[in-house]
Amino acid sequence: MSVVKPVQLKALTGLRFVAAAVVLLHHLPLALPGLLGIVYVAQAGYVGVTFFFVLSGFVLAYGWTSTSRISEFYGRRAARIYPLHALTALAMLLMLLRSGLDWSALPFNLALVQAWSPDAAVHLSFVGASWSLSCEVFFYACFPLLFAVLQRAMHPIRWAVGIIACTLGLGVLASGLWPSLGEYLYHVPLFRLTDFAVGILIALAVRQGWRVGVRPIAAAALVISTYLLVLVVQTAGRTGAQQMWLFSAIMVLPFGLLIAAFAGHELDGGRSLFASRRAVALGQWSFALYLVHGVILAALHDHVHGLRGAPAFVVGVAVVALIITSSWLVYSLYERPVELWARRRLVTRVRRPAASTASTSSHGSRVPPLSSSTPLP
Repeated sequence: MSVVKPVQLKALTGLRFVAAAVVLLHHLPLALPGLLGIVYVAQAGYVGVTFFFVLSGFVLAYGWTSTSRISEFYGRRAARIYPLHALTALAMLLMLLRSGLDWSALPFNLALVQAWSPDAAVHLSFVGASWSLSCEVFFYACFPLLFAVLQRAMHPIRWAVGIIACTLGLGVLASGLWPSLGEYLYHVPLFRLTDFAVGILIALAVRQGWRVGVRPIAAAALVISTYLLVLVVQTAGRTGAQQMWLFSAIMVLPFGLLIAAFAGHELDGGRSLFASRRAVALGQWSFALYLVHGVILAALHDHVHGLRGAPAFVVGVAVVALIITSSWLVYSLYERPVELWARRRLVTRVRRPAASTASTSSHGSRVPPLSSSTPLP
């Protein structure tokens, strides 16, 4: 399993923007509560993070080979997520200085271990969405060993279904015995490792030639149907943060099948709207959008919070446009250039000792990264 098609799966990049946009709409009423009814469909938008976790596992596993260097892998991951995390955390820190700042959460946030804390003041500190980066750091730490274990699975899809079932069972048992644990399960990295592992297993199946058997549009319909069901149950049951882990876990398999459908379709020569140049560009901005939107909403909160009706809608549209534009600027002027610079500093040094060895390896034994960046939140 060391040889993989060196294909950049563009549709997966395009899908990233949709997931980030759903998360944005989910958070928009925090600054503009007058839009809560208008963006009702996004009230379960937090499951967009689940998509990113599954996609992250898929992309990393799809491009991993027996010649991949662990040190280079970690260098790429650090260059990918930390510069933007540092920038947005600094922006929030400067804003919070005016209203008072609890410095106790800063070390956890900068070290990206905040998601392990049950205290919301810690795991949602500064840029609240960065808790998912804390999970990703744990996933990266586990990835080489986790991949080595999971690639031994004879039937990866059965393993994926089994892992999801076990996770749901453990979650129901744990939250039943300790009701207050439900909210913690949503963001604790160890529990969310299921999402990442399922992405790895689906990638392994695709690498072996497996295809999901449905067209991307059918897989998208499954995701939308499951999401709407989650939304209705969440609303009718008036559930809160205690059940977010459950709804997120329910979405893991539909998201995995969606990723497999688009990946298989593209590998087989099919075309997709999400693989278009504009969709891919939006997808490339999605990481910036995911982190920047919280900063902008926090900055505008006091100025727009009281708006209702038509003014709230007009301002909401303008805020979304501002966030997307800012994401493009941050990606173009900071995220991408700094990532490339950091890669040269962190990764190039790792490559040099292996240059002579790599030059003598057989053609095709080493696979370039699927894209310039792993699809993260």
